[in-house]
Order: sequence, then C-alpha cells, then structure tokens
Amino acid sequence: MKRSFLLVTAALAFVLAGPAISQEAAPEASGSGAAQIEIPSTPQEFAMMAAQSNMFEIESSRVALEKAQQDAVREFAQRMVDDHTMASQQMMQAAQADAVTDVPQTLDARHQEMLTQLQNAAPEQFDSQYLQMQLAAHQEAVALFEGYAQQEGALADFAETTVPTLQEHLSMVQDLAQ
Repeated sequence: MKRSFLLVTAALAFVLAGPAISQEAAPEASGSGAAQIEIPSTPQEFAMMAAQSNMFEIESSRVALEKAQQDAVREFAQRMVDDHTMASQQMMQAAQADAVTDVPQTLDARHQEMLTQLQNAAPEQFDSQYLQMQLAAHQEAVALFEGYAQQEGALADFAETTVPTLQEHLSMVQDLAQ
C-alpha cells in the first residue's frame, strides 16, 4: 500500500510539474484532473474508472474525427479510437477473469458534460479544446493505471501492460498541444 501511494504521488508530481492546462480551454477537464484522482483498491472500482476513461477517449475522439480542423489532430483522434477500443475489449476480458460484472456502458455525468462541451465547441476552438481535454484525460489515465498496476489480479496485469501505451498517448498529446 505504501509503495502504491509513493508511486502515485511521484506520478502526480511529474504530471503536475508539466505544462499547465488552460483553464479557459477546458475548465472541467483541468478542474478535475489527475491531482484529484484516487487510486481504487478493488477490481470493481478500477473497472468502473477505467471504463469511463476509455469511453470518454473513444467518444470524444469520434467527435474530433468529424470536427477537427488539423490533419494531425484527426490522425491522433483515430489512434485514440483504435487503441482505446482495443483496450476496452482487453479490459472486459480482464474484468471477467477478476469476476467483475458491473462495468458501465455509458458515460458518467462528468464525462458526458465534457463530451457535450466538445460537441458544442466553436470550430476555431475545437482542436485546442479537444487536445486540452485529451491531455487532462491521459494524465488521469496514466496515474490511475500506474497506481492500480501495483495490485494483484487480471485487471492489475491489464493496467500494467496498458501503461506504456497511455504514456505514449500522453506524450503525443503534449506535443500536439504545444
């Protein structure tokens, strides 16, 4: 438990030391970012949080495929749809192995509000808002998955194997957001 806390604290310190997220571009995303994430202690809690994260990545990126102005943003969005769809399938298999049956199939209120904001974004602000939301979402996801990877079981193994992909996504979105 102490090791998990230390790893999460270190990950959050790294995330918080990075570039600041524009409050104007995505107030909900930055206001509820990685600094407030609590690492779940049960497979059920992790599955709930990871499913929300994956669904938001997929749904917001589908919006970006339609509304993004820049080709690089659309390419990133397609990668997010592909990678997070595959991760969702892998997570469901791991959840079954850990006897977790209650995995959400719809976005929670927080993520739905962010998605609605994105859908309603002005065309000239869309790319920036999408990238800021992706930045915050991936900071949260990296912290969540790194923290839960210290547990035992199929979902913890899934979290551990998924961390490098999430870190790559975070690096990609950081580059695009500059």
